[in-house]
Amino acid sequence: MDRANCNELVGQLKEYIDGLFNVLPPDPTPISVSKTRLSLSFNIPFKISDVRRNPDFVGRECLLEQLVHEIDEGRAVLDITQVVLHGMGGMGKTQIALEYVYCHRKDYSSTFWINASSEQTTKTSFIQIMEQLIEHHATLLDEPDYKHIGSLLGIAGKLDSAGLFSTEKPEEEQQAIKAVQKWLTAKSNNRWLLVFDNLDDLESFDINDYIPSCDFGTVIITSRRRESAQHRRGLEVHQMQSNEAERLLLTSAGLDLGRFAPEERKLEETAVAAIVENLGYLPVAIAQAGAYINIRQCYFSHYLREYKTNVNRLLSRKWNKGKNGTSVFATWELSFNAIKKQNPKAAELLSLCAFLDNNDICVEFLRRGMKLAMNDTSLADSIHLLFSYSVAKRTETYDSFNIHPLVHLCIRWKLEMEPDEYQKKAIEAFLITERMVSDWIFERRNLPHLFAVERQMKDLPLEKEESLTALDTLYWVYKNHGHYKKAEEMCMAVLAAREKLLGTNHLETLGTIHDMAELYGNQGKYNEALGLYQRVLEGAEKSLGTDHPNTLGTVMNMGLVYNRQGKYSEALELFQRALAGCEKSLGADHLTTLCTVHNIAMVYDNQGKYNQALERYQRALAGFEKTQGADHPTTLDTVNDMAVVYEKQGKYSQALELYQRALGGFEKALGADHPTTLSTIQNMAIVYEDQGKYSQALELYQRALAGTEKALGADHPTTLNTIHNMAIAMELYQRALAGREKTLGAEHSDTVWSMKGVERCQAALK
Repeated sequence: MDRANCNELVGQLKEYIDGLFNVLPPDPTPISVSKTRLSLSFNIPFKISDVRRNPDFVGRECLLEQLVHEIDEGRAVLDITQVVLHGMGGMGKTQIALEYVYCHRKDYSSTFWINASSEQTTKTSFIQIMEQLIEHHATLLDEPDYKHIGSLLGIAGKLDSAGLFSTEKPEEEQQAIKAVQKWLTAKSNNRWLLVFDNLDDLESFDINDYIPSCDFGTVIITSRRRESAQHRRGLEVHQMQSNEAERLLLTSAGLDLGRFAPEERKLEETAVAAIVENLGYLPVAIAQAGAYINIRQCYFSHYLREYKTNVNRLLSRKWNKGKNGTSVFATWELSFNAIKKQNPKAAELLSLCAFLDNNDICVEFLRRGMKLAMNDTSLADSIHLLFSYSVAKRTETYDSFNIHPLVHLCIRWKLEMEPDEYQKKAIEAFLITERMVSDWIFERRNLPHLFAVERQMKDLPLEKEESLTALDTLYWVYKNHGHYKKAEEMCMAVLAAREKLLGTNHLETLGTIHDMAELYGNQGKYNEALGLYQRVLEGAEKSLGTDHPNTLGTVMNMGLVYNRQGKYSEALELFQRALAGCEKSLGADHLTTLCTVHNIAMVYDNQGKYNQALERYQRALAGFEKTQGADHPTTLDTVNDMAVVYEKQGKYSQALELYQRALGGFEKALGADHPTTLSTIQNMAIVYEDQGKYSQALELYQRALAGTEKALGADHPTTLNTIHNMAIAMELYQRALAGREKTLGAEHSDTVWSMKGVERCQAALK
């Protein structure tokens, strides 16, 4: 072989050997090599200094398994694997990612942790990766040659004799970042892991500019922002399971329940369960609670008592020392500040929601309360941003959202630090209630928000008329939904304010007294009601005159009280006076006039004068149909009451025909679960029961019972009345069944049908 061929062969062998250094698995112990043989190394020793593994990490096995599954599935596709852990601040996303890194670090040739909270921190992390690469390659040489290392890593001429490089100029910083990305995209470097932690700023920079462009490698991202999972594999990090949360609390506190005596242990176990429930199963809050218990060397029951009396102090301070952990309020404030910076209206909405119930915050309730036009998108934009930061979560009905209870508490605490802003938002939430009056079902759904707003009333000035108007609204809603005690509280507050501001005989003051009298009448406090009505009547006659509509309205309401007392002569006398005055001042077809005619018919019905009652009902019905329409609830009330009279006369066909009309109209106008609709269903059931058609009667009772339990609750008087009527029908049904078994036999179809009906109704009553 001549020299030329020999030199060519040596050169080929050298290239082959150099290639082997790139692909052969490296020895765990770095081997020093001469600079002439140094090539890029891809097995970088594991080193994470910015974050520390939580020694108290427990649970989350399911999420860790899902993370492993998503990464394994991603590797099966010829592309870079990107998995996003997203969820509300404090859910433990960083710790879950860190736990994965420590458990699976041997699966990767290199692992790097990047602080992605801003573009600058991301750049800084990439510079630190470059420093780590330089340091590692220097250990592979007997004497570091940083000039050669710089050339290998793509920053030729940038390293000084100590291996340091400058990034003062933007172009120098960018060169180092590009060099790291080039190193990551080398074909032989396909087993790296990058963790981009706290990627919450999606507006200021694009993280894709920093993720290597290649078809291999693994990326884990932690973020509060739901959108960060778009076009990536996403895993939402929810609150802990109760058993996980309890384990975390026990571990963080360093307390063993086994040390307690049996009775004490039961008490402490109950306290542990109560603590994690109160903390909303939020890991950061539970860890802080455990740290507090550990520091103070107290029991769980002691912490629970303090939580109930001093929650702000417990949640606003960081109880565990060192780099790990932060206070609950500080964790949440990061999200609030980011939201406020991006969309101030979204932050204002979040503050407003602090005074509402944290569950089922109806979008339509907010839209009406804020007086927003249908084409105004500002509310939708704000809610979307709250979803984005995971501080709110859409409900299954899609038309409302929930806020985590601790986030809700933290908003209130933040506002309490600024008394003027607190009062401003409290008044704003309070005044929203003035605009929520709508259909009964809508009001019923939003009652929890009224309860929440009402609790803040003690902090609000009630001297302003707008506040009194809102209180009036609360009164009407509470009264219409049977919350008489709360309605009375509202009415008393308005009355006290108006007597102070306007005087005892002012018309608005008298109007509030009138409301109180009506409330007493609804509760069966007839004497108190009549006393107040008499006071209002005297004031109205003096200020407005005897034939003024407001005066006549009071006369009519007094008649209603006498009718409920069974004092029909007194009731008729007042109704006749009201009717004469209304016809004179308002006209024969005015709504108030027609209502008075309807009330006179009601008295005749109660007296058993059915023909006279029907005559008055017919007049009222004709007027209502003319002025209100055939399907208006007021018209349908008269139809329903006429059906009651026909039923009492034994004219069941006519009664059922009118009930069917009323039912169809009420379902359309008020909804299937409105109490008035359900009352009509129950009336129909009574007709079937009177006819001996127990199967049909029980079927309707079942429907009425299901509706009243849903709309009013299991212990509401209307619900209990339905159960009572159903039980009577059941007793009759069972008598019919026994007779059929005796006469027709157990196998007869009529007997079988009766048996199935009894079984269905027995199940409903249970």
